Amino acid sequence: MADLPPLKYGKVVGRLLANIADGPDIGDLPEFPPLAGTITFTADAPKILVAGAQPAPATYVQLPNHYVCELDEFGYLTWRGQRGIRLVAPSGDTNPRDWTWRVSFDVNYDGEPIALEPFNFTVSEYIPGPDPANPDTGSQGLVDLTLVSPVPASPGNAVVRGERGTGIHIDGSVATYAQLPAAPQEGAQYVVKADGLLYVYHAAASGWMPNGQGVVIRGPAGTTDWAGITGKPSTFPPTIGATANTAVAGDDPRLTNARTPTAHTHPAAQLSDATAVGRSVLTAADAAAARTALGAVATTDARLSDPRPPTSAGQVYDIAFKSHTGTRAAGAGTVMPEGVRIERNISISSITFRGETAGTGNLVVELRKNGTAIAGTSTTIAAANHAVDTTVTTGGPWALTTGDRLTVNITTADSPAGKGLQVSLKGVTA
Repeated sequence: MADLPPLKYGKVVGRLLANIADGPDIGDLPEFPPLAGTITFTADAPKILVAGAQPAPATYVQLPNHYVCELDEFGYLTWRGQRGIRLVAPSGDTNPRDWTWRVSFDVNYDGEPIALEPFNFTVSEYIPGPDPANPDTGSQGLVDLTLVSPVPASPGNAVVRGERGTGIHIDGSVATYAQLPAAPQEGAQYVVKADGLLYVYHAAASGWMPNGQGVVIRGPAGTTDWAGITGKPSTFPPTIGATANTAVAGDDPRLTNARTPTAHTHPAAQLSDATAVGRSVLTAADAAAARTALGAVATTDARLSDPRPPTSAGQVYDIAFKSHTGTRAAGAGTVMPEGVRIERNISISSITFRGETAGTGNLVVELRKNGTAIAGTSTTIAAANHAVDTTVTTGGPWALTTGDRLTVNITTADSPAGKGLQVSLKGVTA
């Protein structure tokens, strides 16, 4: 989307690191790994009036949720994968002419939240340097959060140490200095987790101790003698041995013993993901019991290798033939008026008629055996069904014997008549 002339824009960069003790590497200096999280920028002015905006005057509203940046793997402030973010810079073209931006932090190190106080800063117009590949070098107006962040005004932290007591009483703790109670009782003591300091409230001294000038909490020196340490194990280092109260040395051969595992059993009932059939097969007493569980037959079952010829009855014997071509007319048809010879005894259970095209009026058809109508096969087909399947099963099955001649006869032709007729017979040997 386009910007809004004649506004000016600044650029903000920054980098946030943690400070931890030296890690497992060469050297003994502290380390500074990057922080992770987000940084949010919010303009103090909720809306900006731009009288000279092009093509017409405009009012725009600051939306802080759209100015949330992330820290990259090196701790740099990034926006859409690029380091730095551009912000509107106040100028003579804006009303108000001046305001500040506020930056707040939601950052962590290795998942541990880090409390950083928000602060305000000013943004001026950013003018890139001469090198397009590195525009920040030699630029004007670049804002680095490290350079504009307020410095804690503390010359040092007081350390309070008195007589050794039995303990210390603290009223409470808060995450940041800004969260200290507004009207506590006189002498209230709170720890601020952000800096780990103890702050005391004195109304006569303007309230809470200044930010960053709290008291370092330090207890009495602890013992360095083994006998003075409480909660320690009964022996240290532990005694090496083979009993229940001793430890195993790192080079103990039992830790790498390649012996055969000790025999053990698991009842089938303990196999939680097994099915009832699976457990029945697993616990079957013999092969016959396993086959029973599976519903299988033995490999020696005679039915698996029975070479007998198929039975003569019950074999599929379907017939389909064209009886009429051209315009339909009464009679046995024009394709095979002599009919189809049946070569073995069969039983027909279903008859399906179908024409090529529809005519007008009813079409009456039937099957004939040796020139005589077969009872129950006469069918009246309405014009709407002339060119679709019409199946007849009522009245069947119909028996035919070897040598019978089967014809399809139109007893009453539709008028005017459509074209063509075929029949499909579903049958089995008898």
